Amino acid sequence: MNRLFFIIGAGMGTPDTLTSEARRALDKADAVFATARLAALSEKAVVCPFGELAARAVQVDGGTVAVLVSGDVGFFSAAARLREQLQPHGDVRLVCGLSSLQYFCAKVGVPYDDLCVRSLHGRTGSILGAVSYNKKVFVLTGGTQNAQTVCRTLADAGLGELTVHLGENLGMETERIAHGTAAELAEQSCGDLAVLLIEHPDAANTYEPLRDSMFTRAKVPMTKEEVRWTACGRLAVQTGDTVWDVGAGTGAMTLELARRACDGMIYAVERDAEALALLDENRRKLGGYNVQIVAGHAPEALEALPAPDCVFVGGSGGAMQRILELARSKNPAVRVVVTAIALETLEETRRALLDLDFANVEVSQLAASRGKAVGPYTMMTALNPVFILSGGGRDAE
Repeated sequence: MNRLFFIIGAGMGTPDTLTSEARRALDKADAVFATARLAALSEKAVVCPFGELAARAVQVDGGTVAVLVSGDVGFFSAAARLREQLQPHGDVRLVCGLSSLQYFCAKVGVPYDDLCVRSLHGRTGSILGAVSYNKKVFVLTGGTQNAQTVCRTLADAGLGELTVHLGENLGMETERIAHGTAAELAEQSCGDLAVLLIEHPDAANTYEPLRDSMFTRAKVPMTKEEVRWTACGRLAVQTGDTVWDVGAGTGAMTLELARRACDGMIYAVERDAEALALLDENRRKLGGYNVQIVAGHAPEALEALPAPDCVFVGGSGGAMQRILELARSKNPAVRVVVTAIALETLEETRRALLDLDFANVEVSQLAASRGKAVGPYTMMTALNPVFILSGGGRDAE
């Protein structure tokens, strides 16, 4: 006989947030398995640890078996994993439930059709990129990244004045909904079952090109926009990448990278005090809060940084070989791009990429000119030619 398994989205874990379809499935089931928090939804429910739900369901000899999961089966749910475990043993049907996003947005009166949605529940990563480039972000929190910790991260990054809505223990008798700034909520303790809705009306637009005129520069060197755009394309930055920008200067390339890695983190390494001040000013001015500024000399300042997916080197201070060697040791598949003006830097970098066994080593020269009005005419003025060198780790082939 073909067995039937129901995986049921239990909403907030209360009778009021259980759908009629879910109730019918529970009534039809010959056996029900659930964690302790959800077991009260059915008199038939047998309590067992989450990791044993599938195994216990399979052990039932025939009939219809239901397994309860919190929220909705299609929203950051364990239902997909349970489905894979149960499919070899019978027909598996998913019963959708009320998600925490739907429930909470209704409670606070905010539509969710334009939300950026992220989960930090039991996960690593940062919310700074999502908040930098989206006007509204919904976050599932938990574990080491609870609501208080997330709000503290926002405040420490300079986003402490953002409006944040907090929902804790949704649907339960102990439900708490609070509103305040990120800095205010960072001072309030909160449990694991909590969600956040963060509003950032002035979020930066990742599709807006960053022009040279948008940066505060002073006398610090800056990678020109034509070079930045070409170098970013060569680096193939992905949205969730961890990126090193070595010799960050004013932060022009840093912020270009930050918009490409809009769900990742950029570590901007710079040793010059004036450049560091400008870098922070431009980071705030252009909304790149997924940038962490690292003051110090490379490669020493790179030692404690997480392994990079890609590295841009705009200034090496004479330590190109050691910088690339360190990046390669942290991630054998790292992608790197180096810009050089001097022939000596060109050759030093080319040799280092080959000596360190980088694959797909390429060298290009970019010579751009800009139009300048001279009376009724437009005269082209040449910028300094720039060499762009790139390579990928052997594992990236």
